[in-house]
Amino acid sequence: MPLAANQNSAPSDVNAKLSLALFIMRLSLALFLLPWVIEKFTKPETTAKIFAHFYHVKNLSVFASYGIGILWALLLCAFAVGYKKRISYGLVLLLHAVGTIFTWKQLLPFLDTHNHLFLASIPTLGALIALYMLRDHDVKWTFG
Repeated sequence: MPLAANQNSAPSDVNAKLSLALFIMRLSLALFLLPWVIEKFTKPETTAKIFAHFYHVKNLSVFASYGIGILWALLLCAFAVGYKKRISYGLVLLLHAVGTIFTWKQLLPFLDTHNHLFLASIPTLGALIALYMLRDHDVKWTFG
């Protein structure tokens, strides 16, 4: 369904701008999340430490890190190309939301565990929510 245009632009112009904006959002989110996927292959011990510290999963093996990395890589590829948007966008949103929730202590400035680098998870979560809500308008360079 096309969005209503304002008085200064035609509906097709608004839809073209929206489509381009959503493509930029999708691509930038995929690029933002990519280092965490790569890390699962290049530094599986870091993945194990993260899982132990935040998710209370002890003794994550190197092979489990690779397996998680493969699943995340496939999901991120689907997300990046807009394949099965309800599923791929929804899973990326859900997994990022879970990760953000589990790091809540790093997000609160009055706690000793606060780390301002974790704050990037909040606008990322907001952008993922917006992209999921507008997924039907995200049509530029999508597959499927």
